[in-house]
Amino acid sequence: MSLFERLSALEKSKLAVWVYDNDRARILWANREALALWKAKSLQELTSRDYSDNSPATQARLDGYMRAVRRGEEVAEDWTLYPKGKPTTMTLHGSSIELDDGRLAILFQAMYKDQTLEGSMVRGVEALRHTSLLVSLFDEQGGELFHNPAVLREFGDDTKLSTMFPSHWQQILHTVTSGEVFFDELSITSKHGERWFIVEARRATDPVTGTRAILIQQHDVSKRRQAEELAETRSQLLEELHKTLALVESQRQEILALSAPIIDVGRGTLAVPIIGELSDTRGNELSVRLLSMVSEKRAQYVILDLTGCAAFDDAGAQLFLRLTRSIELLGSQAVVTGVSAALSRTLVFAGVDLSLLKTLRSLRDGLEFCRQQSKRAA
Repeated sequence: MSLFERLSALEKSKLAVWVYDNDRARILWANREALALWKAKSLQELTSRDYSDNSPATQARLDGYMRAVRRGEEVAEDWTLYPKGKPTTMTLHGSSIELDDGRLAILFQAMYKDQTLEGSMVRGVEALRHTSLLVSLFDEQGGELFHNPAVLREFGDDTKLSTMFPSHWQQILHTVTSGEVFFDELSITSKHGERWFIVEARRATDPVTGTRAILIQQHDVSKRRQAEELAETRSQLLEELHKTLALVESQRQEILALSAPIIDVGRGTLAVPIIGELSDTRGNELSVRLLSMVSEKRAQYVILDLTGCAAFDDAGAQLFLRLTRSIELLGSQAVVTGVSAALSRTLVFAGVDLSLLKTLRSLRDGLEFCRQQSKRAA
């Protein structure tokens, strides 16, 4: 028998009855009372309506109903429906029904609620259903009494206290049954993965039975935690970067010092073998170290050995000239050794007058010159 044939007996029912296809978000069949409820001119007009724009809370409830009816269960819950935009409060009873293509849908039967309920009560119930705050009510043994749709969206059907809070449910029970409020920020694994929630649990009363219950509210703070963790990661990376830069600078200074070491050879003489290319950066660093040591040691002679110097650029040549003049202004004599033909041409082209400097062939000659000068002075 087709779906329409199987439901023909409900056509004249005084209850509004309809079949809802949750997969396709459409009503497939409705009796006359349901057409009136949904303010539809005809069954064809009602079945053409698309309900795929349901709110997340509504869709979460419908998804939960589908899971229940697939297990062979029946569901009953109060709803406020909005046919043609007009709110109507009723109790919906849902059960499974097989469609002609073999899929399952929900057979809804509606019973209108007492309309004498205060508007604030109805509004409160609807606000609870549509809020993003996760609200649950458990008995004092942790048994489920109520979950709003936000809980169902986050956890599906796995909404036992022990499965929602596997590491903390006993602590929650103990804290609340002791008359205290449980409040903490917890990492919880939901069907969407690991999330962070601020969880508050306190003692309450079950309004149906009057017995003690536990009210739990959860607020998702995953985005805030992710932002904090990102900020912490960036801070750590920045700190590591600063450490790395400091290490690089320290190593650079060590390399510069090694490429132009200042050696105290005794008898008021400092020797500086300059290795590699004398660039502006290296020259400035050498000037700071050398002039400081000349003053500290009160050196009479400073040997600048260029045997291992590969090349000067123009800036380096000018800096070398300024260095020799600075040495002499401090009362020491600059002695230049190991000048190659290439370096000589660079210095001359840069305007350095070598005739004004004491130049010798090798570092050995420079050391001997300074030794002889020191002996004469003594």
